[in-house]
Amino acid sequence: MTTPTLAYTLAWRPFIDPMDAHSWWFLLIFPVAFLISVAWKAVRVDDIRQLPRAVGVMTLQVVMAMLGLGLAAYIGLIVVLPILAGLFR
Repeated sequence: MTTPTLAYTLAWRPFIDPMDAHSWWFLLIFPVAFLISVAWKAVRVDDIRQLPRAVGVMTLQVVMAMLGLGLAAYIGLIVVLPILAGLFR
């Protein structure tokens, strides 16, 4: 006997029925950054022994860049924009 949960899991179509990741979507930056780093560095690294370190460094760079861009956008929208809006009244 199959349970309804198993039937729904087997019938999952990723592009038609996407996962409900609304509460934890921001955590997807880590696997995306890692997989992009692996693909990029696998082509660019001369010696395969340098691959793990190069992937780790690039993954950290991508994640830190995304955090920095998010912080800059937050500061710009929450701090700077209200100050500028008050100047032009």
